[in-house]
Amino acid sequence: MSKRLTPDDVALRTLDRQFPSPTGTAVADLVALYEALGPVQTQVPRAAFLFAASRLPGITHETVVEAFDTYALVKGTTLRGTVHSSVPQHHAWASAVTSVWLDKALARGLSLDAVAPEEVRARTAAYATDEWRERDDLVAHVAAWLADAEKPGHGTVADSYARNLLRGAPWLVRRPPDRRWHTRTDTLYRSSAALTGIDASVPPEVARRELVRVHLGAYGPATRRDVAWWLGDKLRPVDAAIAALGDEVVQYEGPDGQTYLDLADAPDGSGFAAGLRLLPEFDGVMLGYEGTGPERARFTALENQQHLFNKVNGTTAPVVLDGTRLVAQWRIVPRGTRVDVEVIPLPGEKAPAEDAVAAALPAVEAVLATEVADLRTVARVTLDG
Repeated sequence: MSKRLTPDDVALRTLDRQFPSPTGTAVADLVALYEALGPVQTQVPRAAFLFAASRLPGITHETVVEAFDTYALVKGTTLRGTVHSSVPQHHAWASAVTSVWLDKALARGLSLDAVAPEEVRARTAAYATDEWRERDDLVAHVAAWLADAEKPGHGTVADSYARNLLRGAPWLVRRPPDRRWHTRTDTLYRSSAALTGIDASVPPEVARRELVRVHLGAYGPATRRDVAWWLGDKLRPVDAAIAALGDEVVQYEGPDGQTYLDLADAPDGSGFAAGLRLLPEFDGVMLGYEGTGPERARFTALENQQHLFNKVNGTTAPVVLDGTRLVAQWRIVPRGTRVDVEVIPLPGEKAPAEDAVAAALPAVEAVLATEVADLRTVARVTLDG
């Protein structure tokens, strides 16, 4: 085991890779960012845009739209059964890993008896191979087929859970009905293999190994539990994937005596340029680590999770990273054709300077194609009270 890492060492090493020196603001630069940082959780559509702006300040709304419109980036329900945006290859790997537990969920949720989950997958993908399908049409098609193929009382698609299992299948990609990717609900679905030409039937153990490498490259140093949580996977297959990477992975002793894993060639933290960044909902600096683990305190006090995460609807707040700390939430308030931005400091953290926040706003304006009319700091009682 190599040198012992302090909490500051761990934070800096992570931020060094999460916020590389910007290389440009073209589609190719955005794709390269996704290749480095892996699938990004984006069930709030604008999160994909704010993620881009926080790492590539100056990137425009049109550039992000072009990346999705040309399918250089795709969106689908994969890791942990949540919506992620990614490059097509990462989507295929995530689909392969996710399908392991989804097949079991399909068998239970649809009460399958005569039909195997693999047949449901094949039928769903076949229907959405040649053209985009409306989500309700997709569900109705598979439900009608199941009604004929299954035994009486089985294969029912009678509740929202069962419908979500079908239209949230990881072998599908999704999009809105127009080019308003940052505001519109995704209602159209298509087979990812048909659209991208990348087969998602890669063996799960191969896909898992590749995604472990992606996770450590984006969020390391991390514990084995962090990796498993991010993948939505069990510890045993994750341990096997880590072992398969061999000398690519090194171990460190970290805070509280925990064992941390990282790639042998990962940055050491010295390249991180401190500053203030406006991060999106579901940002990786919050969600790259075990949901109930101490690693969620890497960038802010663990007790602040109650402010960052809404347990009722599973959403998170956009956050302000100032240096190495998550110091505040921020929100966009519509104001006619423009917007206001409000900053709400987190308990125990130093409130960000408004001039530093103001300096970060042009990146938000460019990527959302909007104008900020007013910036203000708001007392926490207005958010939680």
